[in-house]
Amino acid sequence: MVSTPPSRSGTEPAGRRRGARWLPVLVLALALLTYGAFFWLPSLFRRPAPSGTLRLARWESGGWLEVEEGVPIPPRSRLRLTVVAEREASVVILGLDAARRATLLVPATGTPPRVGPGTTVVGETVLGAATGPSLLLAELCNTPLPTATVVKAGERAVAAAPQAVEVETLDLGCPEARFRIVQQALP
Repeated sequence: MVSTPPSRSGTEPAGRRRGARWLPVLVLALALLTYGAFFWLPSLFRRPAPSGTLRLARWESGGWLEVEEGVPIPPRSRLRLTVVAEREASVVILGLDAARRATLLVPATGTPPRVGPGTTVVGETVLGAATGPSLLLAELCNTPLPTATVVKAGERAVAAAPQAVEVETLDLGCPEARFRIVQQALP
């Protein structure tokens, strides 16, 4: 007589139980991949790669002196704004100050200047009276954006940030160059 192993009443065969244990892990892995694909991965590609830098010079004692980022500058200083571009771009520069204002610096009037690869002086400005940290932000776009659009984006960004210098991007789809200055109080 052939004997059969005892049956497991009410349970599934061993092979099925093992596969069922991996099902929640598989569902969790798919959920994590979906989350990464929709939320994390796009943030890696959101900000365009920088395609230039912004440089400042301050008029002092009859000549232009290069300004280092973060070095205190007296209010109402005369500044020359220079863009070093890696490719051709249309330039709009905003000043975001400690008083949480967005001020159009370049172009002073008219349409945004177009610069080619290399170093180009794009304008001069005089700082306002507000003291504290400020951020100069240059939008380097392939196609010119209306200056009103850039100013509105600057106003939204500075309103949303804890401080003007903490603005990460205007989120206009253009590469950006930034320069942080500190306007010191007059003695």
